[in-house]
Amino acid sequence: MLLPTALLLLVLAAPPDVIGAPPPAAAAPPDPLAQLVGVLARLPGTTPVRARVEHKVTFQQGDDDVAPSTGTATATVSAGPEGLRVGWSPALLARAEAEERERLLNPEAQAPARDAISDLRTLALARSLDAVPEMLRSLHDATLLEDKVEPFEGAPTRVLTFRMKPSIATRDRKYVKDVEATARVWLGKDGVPLATDRRVLLKGRIFLIITFDIEQKDVLRFGRSGDRLVVLRHESDYRSAGAGERRDRKSSTTLSLLE
Repeated sequence: MLLPTALLLLVLAAPPDVIGAPPPAAAAPPDPLAQLVGVLARLPGTTPVRARVEHKVTFQQGDDDVAPSTGTATATVSAGPEGLRVGWSPALLARAEAEERERLLNPEAQAPARDAISDLRTLALARSLDAVPEMLRSLHDATLLEDKVEPFEGAPTRVLTFRMKPSIATRDRKYVKDVEATARVWLGKDGVPLATDRRVLLKGRIFLIITFDIEQKDVLRFGRSGDRLVVLRHESDYRSAGAGERRDRKSSTTLSLLE
């Protein structure tokens, strides 16, 4: 009878953090998506920036026998407290006007300078000088698929792979039968994106007999200018096919920062 009593006294005398205390809960691993959003939020894009932009675009529509139209356009752009400003050279504008006059005589004549100027849209330029808002929108409702390390420009680099959720208008959703959308983001040591590639594939049917496929691929390389994340290079490849018609568009946009 003495042994159980002694054990009871020992238990009562022991401090609560020695006997009976539950083990500490393991810390939850950090959420890579939340970490990326937090890093992007620290790049508000307020530093004034000025750059030279070169844009090249190639259109191919219809049969392979039709020669593709390729045009280039160069502009200077700046963003700051005054907003976005775009400057086209007089020579480039004159060339685009000459192409328009040529089309009065020959409606089938190509207009590469005009097409390149039209394709380099104002909103795309604004996003090149401040890439954060568009990236945050693309990450909305994204799901992390993979978090790993792989070589990038000769160095081991963390890369996140996401399944994306493209925004499709209600009136179009009834025609879309299949959607695949993924993105990979390579991160620097500070967590700031170095590059990303995105792929969106849509398949659907209209009026039961007309099927269509749309594929969009984008590869972007980023840089920093003050508190801005800028797109130094953007490669885009768009392909669509449906109702016996095909349309391809390939473009590359290069941005060189100026002092």
